[in-house]
Amino acid sequence: MNKIFIFLLLASGLILASCKRQFTAVTPTDTGDQIVEQFDFDYFVSKAKLRYQEGSKSVNGTVNIRIRKDSLIWCSISPNVGVEVTRALISPDTILIINRVDKEYYVFNYTEISRYFDFPVDYNLLESVLLGNLMLPIDGSTRIARNDKQLLLKQEEGHLDFQTSVNSEIRKVENVLITEQPRDKTMNIEYMDFKSVGHLLFPHNMQMSLTSKSDRGTKVTSLNLAFNKAEMSDKPLKFPFTLPEKYEAFK
Repeated sequence: MNKIFIFLLLASGLILASCKRQFTAVTPTDTGDQIVEQFDFDYFVSKAKLRYQEGSKSVNGTVNIRIRKDSLIWCSISPNVGVEVTRALISPDTILIINRVDKEYYVFNYTEISRYFDFPVDYNLLESVLLGNLMLPIDGSTRIARNDKQLLLKQEEGHLDFQTSVNSEIRKVENVLITEQPRDKTMNIEYMDFKSVGHLLFPHNMQMSLTSKSDRGTKVTSLNLAFNKAEMSDKPLKFPFTLPEKYEAFK
């Protein structure tokens, strides 16, 4: 399987540097929208340079991304030569991927993807990661601490621990650390280079990594996305996706 094209949608980065700073606990009386400016839109289109690395293997290329909020994520990926090698269409139920190099296509559900990466994945996680949005709503169980410039949110969802660092001046997520108990798998995200897109801020650089520890050692997969285009639209976008008749289903 071409893991780069799935991992692109899994996103992650560097472990929270802010964890070592001094924070004071506060009561979570504010709502999520008051604490974090969510990147809200109808349609979103973007283009980014990507660098993917897994061990000694690395890939550089370009990815075009289109999103219809809460509904579809469409990606077209090309290496430096500029010819599309992979196209993906992600919905809340299914992930479809066309591999033009091997003339194959893949159809996955989130149970399969989660099992493959040994890490829980769903559509909301993928969309939030790509946009730098808060991944879990703030409720009475959310633990919040603050210092002069940051808020630190600690949340739990099933067997996952979420630790989110928010820049309180611009109200944007800067770092996320997701740990799966018993703490042998982590998904880390760092958001940087915030610029205005419409009336909202969007991170134009994301540094990401997925770390898994086992008896065979530690495995780290990393990805960097550097956006050179990011736009919102209230007009419908097209999401062209057709499975070629002569391509074989990956088994």
